[in-house]
Amino acid sequence: MKNLLIVGAGEAGRMVARELQNDYNLYSRYKIVGYIDDNTDIKDVFGVKVIGKISDIKDLILINDVETVFITIPTASSNLIKRILDTINGSNVEIKIIPGIMEIIEGNASYRQLRKIEPEDLLGREEVSFDIELISSFYSNKTIFVTGAGGSIGSEIFIQLLKLPVKKIVAYGHGENSIHNLIQIAGNDKRFEYSIGDIRDYQKLYKEIDRIQPDIVFHAAAHKHLPLMEEHPDEAIKNNVFGTFNTAKAALLNNVPRFVFVSTDKAVNPTSIMGATKRIAEKIVLSMNGHGKTIFSLTRFGNVLGSRGSVIPIFKKQIESGGPITITHEDMTRYFMSIREAARLVIKSATLQKGHIFILDMGKPVKIADLAKTMVRLYGYTDQEIAIQFTGIRPGEKLFEEVLTKGEEVSKTSFEKLFISSEKEVFFLYDEIETFVNKLLNASETYEKESLKKLILEQV
Repeated sequence: MKNLLIVGAGEAGRMVARELQNDYNLYSRYKIVGYIDDNTDIKDVFGVKVIGKISDIKDLILINDVETVFITIPTASSNLIKRILDTINGSNVEIKIIPGIMEIIEGNASYRQLRKIEPEDLLGREEVSFDIELISSFYSNKTIFVTGAGGSIGSEIFIQLLKLPVKKIVAYGHGENSIHNLIQIAGNDKRFEYSIGDIRDYQKLYKEIDRIQPDIVFHAAAHKHLPLMEEHPDEAIKNNVFGTFNTAKAALLNNVPRFVFVSTDKAVNPTSIMGATKRIAEKIVLSMNGHGKTIFSLTRFGNVLGSRGSVIPIFKKQIESGGPITITHEDMTRYFMSIREAARLVIKSATLQKGHIFILDMGKPVKIADLAKTMVRLYGYTDQEIAIQFTGIRPGEKLFEEVLTKGEEVSKTSFEKLFISSEKEVFFLYDEIETFVNKLLNASETYEKESLKKLILEQV
């Protein structure tokens, strides 16, 4: 039996305690030695005393030989969670937390919802709800085509769409292993269909969109690793520019009603090849509006927690291997949001009839060095045990990311954290897009890195 300390003597803490006392298997696994709460008016919970405040946790862990700590405060801010972690730091205990209030809004708090603390809990963001009741009628009986469906964002868009009353979701991707993973996720859901293909292959792409006749195309396929694209600008052109043009053109010629391009904050005032090619792709997509029945729009947001290549999984691996954690610069800051929240906001944007550029509210920027230090504590180590090394800014990398271009303003939508950009920039002439894209594509086949970089940056 493990000695258990519960932080939070409010309603969620009471629910968890009741479940522990009423379930024989749980009752035989945990002994609640006491509660921790800064509210001195609460004296006990079901006969178990409140034995101290948050500042007392470390001493109480030692005195009571505590092995497990449950944090049962669903409204806990990131600062409060950090404070609790800092107080516990150095104690050899298992820590679990009740999810945020939006995660448990549809049910009661319970032991089964307790999980390990994740980096998302430390970033000061409370996820918005999916607003299923507001968007269900729009998605009812619709057929959806998702490119890059095996990637981080594409797969999450696919997963979230399964919660809506859609008629069919077609996952289009180049990586067979990633698509196979989606097959496992979809299970026996008859609405799921997949197609193996490359967005660079226009004929295959056109044929599939013509066959499926989707109501909406979510274009999430992209090369997004900044340093890799600095080394291979030809690939950035072929995938991010040519591939996006192919997908948009195939949608336009097949009269797809709605096309949503998943972009990035790195396309704003770009200094990298990846960001510049995404900015060119933005211009291509928006330039197609008014030349057919398809409405083209894009969503722009920052770093996604847990996505391939993001700092969180990299830091996890570095900590688990004993360090050091490597960061390019001590002042580096980034905006973050969860994969699920990003996907949900992208899906919501397709329901809006006004606007073509949608900006996702990323909250406050996070200092990467502070995030790394907090993750070290999260794993139970001290700053001395896991070192942090600063390696220098990589080519094309910014210290601070932006989500708006110069002079760009935003207005609210009917959805929380989703805004419309007022950008009035003149994009490409429609009749010249294909010529321009082919010029870039032909240049990419020279594989002359420096001249390609210059050509790309000239376009933005």
